[in-house]
Amino acid sequence: MLKRKDIFTVNFDESVKDFKFKDGIMSIIYYLYYMIIIYLFGLLMFKTNIYENLASYFNINNQQFYMDIFYIPLTILQLIPIFILIKIRKQNIKSVGLKTDKIFKSMFLGIVFSIPFITPTIINAISRGKNIISLTNLIWLFLYFFIEIAFVEELSFRGFIQTRIQGLIKVKWLSIIVVGIMFSLMHIPFQVIKANIPLNEFIINDSIHLIFTCVIHIYLVYLYTRDNNIISTSVSHTLINFIPSIFI
Repeated sequence: MLKRKDIFTVNFDESVKDFKFKDGIMSIIYYLYYMIIIYLFGLLMFKTNIYENLASYFNINNQQFYMDIFYIPLTILQLIPIFILIKIRKQNIKSVGLKTDKIFKSMFLGIVFSIPFITPTIINAISRGKNIISLTNLIWLFLYFFIEIAFVEELSFRGFIQTRIQGLIKVKWLSIIVVGIMFSLMHIPFQVIKANIPLNEFIINDSIHLIFTCVIHIYLVYLYTRDNNIISTSVSHTLINFIPSIFI
């Protein structure tokens, strides 16, 4: 049970103290792998016609459903190394925040922590008389943000990299800031290719968003350490991305 004195503290599971220098190095290697996979996927999606050609070949009309399907191989490639490394290091799967105990509490926390971000969006949409996308697209969009964005990033950055890197960076808050910067930089390769502009121009134009992304990491780490369960952060992360996308 969370004590009142712990409300403003960030405490990871005791298992984090057991992570060694080797675990920290593995987290860096995994991060570099993650960046390469994201970059290559960006090239595949925006520098070739495969995305459009496959949709045409299989005659898929629902673009949101198709995007969900198209991202599945990327999701698998992003997550498989985590489970391999856990196996190699003989670590418990709970050490990356994959827990089933008190799952409803975690979901509740995720919803509560998303409220400061989604409330202004909802109020603005209502005041401007915006409509909501169709139910079918709502379902597919939610699954996309939950599985292929939030769950992947939470398991990768909050559950794996953030905990393991503390075997390399012993100062807790320094490690959180460093991973926050890493999390922010992770978005650059894919978005640069998508925007089709030079890297320096993208960084200048997107600087506020990059800083915000780093801050979001710190916020989600705080949420994660309420129960050390990525369900809470995955739910919150999903809603923060999902709600602004449902209005038209």
